Amino acid sequence: MSLLVFMLASFPVMAQASALRPFDANYHLSVDGWPDATIHHSLKREGDHWRSRMESSLAIAKGQESARFSDNSNQLRALGYRSDYRFLRMGKDYSLSRSQLTERPDRQTALVELSRLVLEDDCQSGCELNYVDHKGRNEDGIWRRVADVSIQVDGKPVQAPTVELRDKDKDDRYMRISFHPQIPGLLLRLDFFKDGDRVSRLQLTRLSQ
Repeated sequence: MSLLVFMLASFPVMAQASALRPFDANYHLSVDGWPDATIHHSLKREGDHWRSRMESSLAIAKGQESARFSDNSNQLRALGYRSDYRFLRMGKDYSLSRSQLTERPDRQTALVELSRLVLEDDCQSGCELNYVDHKGRNEDGIWRRVADVSIQVDGKPVQAPTVELRDKDKDDRYMRISFHPQIPGLLLRLDFFKDGDRVSRLQLTRLSQ
């Protein structure tokens, strides 16, 4: 099972959506039953579109995924997605074209959009986040805003907007995700819970802009 598999078109957003800005970040990932790993996440502008990319590598497993999307008039539109997962040198590549992402975005694009929605919509009772996974299968999530979390970034405390994201079909698990309040798409911490216990944590360790 890939270390990135649980991490994760067009989304209408409010007129004052936070402007995208490039970043390059490293994370420490701890998962029950696995060796600790380093995750690399970057958001870069490439001409008239943006690219979000995540990757990790261990002795027995590695994974990477990237997505291209445009940001026109404060609206994200998914343009393409690619992923590559390997376990003991066995695995498969996946790709999603623009035509496959017209109804729902890929999960990388959805993650960036969620980070902006958190700042614009104080959703307390549950809001939908619909996207497709790396194989193009529909995923239906419900997110809600929870209390902000204070997280150290470059030695300074940051009040991170935080949400809980649940799968409609899997009540026994959820993610608690903390974003940077001024850098859309930048995760500061991601905790994954199953049966009430935290089974993994992704924590920011380095950031450059």
